[in-house]
Amino acid sequence: MDLSGRDSNRAALAELKGSLGNSRVETSEENLFFESIDHSRYFFRPEAAVIIGDPSDVGTVLKLANKYGVCVSVRGRGTGCSGGALPQKGGWVLDLSGLGEIKINASTWVAEVGAGVITADIDKAAGEYGLFYPPDPSSHLYCSIGGNIACNAGGLRAAKYGVTRDYVLALEGYLPSGEFVRFGRPLRKFSVGLNLRDLWIGSEGLLGVITKAFLKLARRPEKTRTYLFFPPNSKAAFRCVSAILRARVMPSILEFMDSQSCACAKKYCPEASFADGSTVLLAELDGSEAQIDSAEAEMLSAAANYAPPPEIAKTSADAQKLWAIRRKCSQSMYEIADSKLNQDIVLPSDRAEEFFDYFNSIGRDNNVATPTFGHAADGNYHIHAMYFGSNPKSAAAARFVMDKAVAKCVSLGGAVSGEHGIGILKSRYMSLQHSPAEIEAMRAVKRALDPNNILNSGKVLEPFNLDGIYPLKGVRLPWDK
Repeated sequence: MDLSGRDSNRAALAELKGSLGNSRVETSEENLFFESIDHSRYFFRPEAAVIIGDPSDVGTVLKLANKYGVCVSVRGRGTGCSGGALPQKGGWVLDLSGLGEIKINASTWVAEVGAGVITADIDKAAGEYGLFYPPDPSSHLYCSIGGNIACNAGGLRAAKYGVTRDYVLALEGYLPSGEFVRFGRPLRKFSVGLNLRDLWIGSEGLLGVITKAFLKLARRPEKTRTYLFFPPNSKAAFRCVSAILRARVMPSILEFMDSQSCACAKKYCPEASFADGSTVLLAELDGSEAQIDSAEAEMLSAAANYAPPPEIAKTSADAQKLWAIRRKCSQSMYEIADSKLNQDIVLPSDRAEEFFDYFNSIGRDNNVATPTFGHAADGNYHIHAMYFGSNPKSAAAARFVMDKAVAKCVSLGGAVSGEHGIGILKSRYMSLQHSPAEIEAMRAVKRALDPNNILNSGKVLEPFNLDGIYPLKGVRLPWDK
């Protein structure tokens, strides 16, 4: 077929609609808008969005995309922070949110789930059998498991329980060619051939499309207990965290909020009762009553030199209010300015003080607010550079501060991303983290599996120029509550 340009696009779209039906292919401006934006608020218009109703539809779409040379961007629920679902090259968006099947096998402790299942719903379903799905990103009420797997999401409980990769037994889906594959099996042991399952986890949709996952479950903790510490400042908070971990106490959750984040949360969440200037550590212990009591005594003893005795949530409802405030930190940043740059860096535990001295200092020098919150026990911090989108100088200052901060993080032995992935918004930093040989090895894998470069093209391995491109203002998404 010798078609080019607009004629080729029309032919491709016509065959797509003929194969899947008009109801599965969205082309209206309103629907395309919400199929083409994520938590970052950047927007690029695709030619169509394909609503997947059956996993086999994915194979059909990818085969047509290869035939016509159409770029395909893969989308779950759009909660991603790094632009991994954005159709920055146009083409088609592949919407997997309709793949919502959940089956729990109580005998094998395995959850069989469609890629579009909301993460919190997996844990809720497992809970009916006394089981537990530990990974819990802050967006767990909205994000989908396919996206979690694609970026190897972590969450609040990661330090004790691990990240998404630690719970994936097997994956089903489609190669960029449109061929169906199954990597791994829902078994506790499987050692047959190359481990391509783990190659897909964290690959951000570059190497295939996940349609189903088999997840390992754990026994549900009997009880939890939540603590609210108020260290006098960030340095005391970091030292408190180190002391708790040195005491061999691993809370199920140990979260940090600096004074700027606390101020934002206080404005955004009426239920937040933090005093002005507060720095916060939120901790949770889980297990049996006896296990919690023992760990509590060790944790409080370790923390005593760095923070006053904590407030302890009296009821589960009180604890949930505290965690809800923490989970709204990202949205609350807009109390400072209408736009933000954010990264989910990972720091060696003994370099946090040095990094944040630098980060906050360079923010002050450039008149850029730098609120931070994150997962203190594993060193995964969500750092922000706030700016006003209508002011080019403000935007340039924020980008300067963030570029310097990421470079500093890597120089200290840290990582550009711990759980959000790279997408397009962080691709400029890949060369800071990886050598040319390392990046070329990744590109070689991509070329081998996707020779036509149709799947999530232009992301992760190809630097994306954001100059002159800014997030949209006034856009409210489902989690903006």
